[in-house]
Amino acid sequence: MKQILMGITTLLLLAACSEPPQADRTTATPTPTRIRPGIPTIPPPIPRPLDASKFRDRPCDLFTDEQAAALGYPLEKRPGVVPEESYCVRDSLADVTVDYSIWYRHDGTDLFALAHRRETGEWIGDASVSITVEGQPAIKRPGAEHCAVLIGLSTTESIKIYFQDKKVDFCDRAVRIAEDVVRNVRG
Repeated sequence: MKQILMGITTLLLLAACSEPPQADRTTATPTPTRIRPGIPTIPPPIPRPLDASKFRDRPCDLFTDEQAAALGYPLEKRPGVVPEESYCVRDSLADVTVDYSIWYRHDGTDLFALAHRRETGEWIGDASVSITVEGQPAIKRPGAEHCAVLIGLSTTESIKIYFQDKKVDFCDRAVRIAEDVVRNVRG
């Protein structure tokens, strides 16, 4: 019996004096996660789909003359309709540094999702950011001389706004125009 007790005591002493297993001495180092700049690759849901089809043949009504005048911008406009989208370009020959355009995509292409999946070149880039415009998910892409905003209306419709005016914060102004456009679509 004495030998058994000595053996157990020896084992306990050895266990207490020995080093812990290698796995117990190291702390797990988290694997670095690379966060990709720009917009997420999966588009956010569109909580309230909107239908802008009534503007297909009158795209300049998406941002009215009254709204343009309230911001001090030219009333001259050039509307157009092509098979996949309708557009309204507003600019002035008197001041070529100011121009903006609104493009309503109505051909069933989910341009908003394509932009998030980086399948359309103009929205690829680290500077693009996700924003919300009057409750609608959108993307804002600042540039050196202009700003673009892409608004997701539904899975088949979107509106993009390009704005240039070096005298103001052009991204702020592009977002303000986008807000008016969404309010006009809602009616």
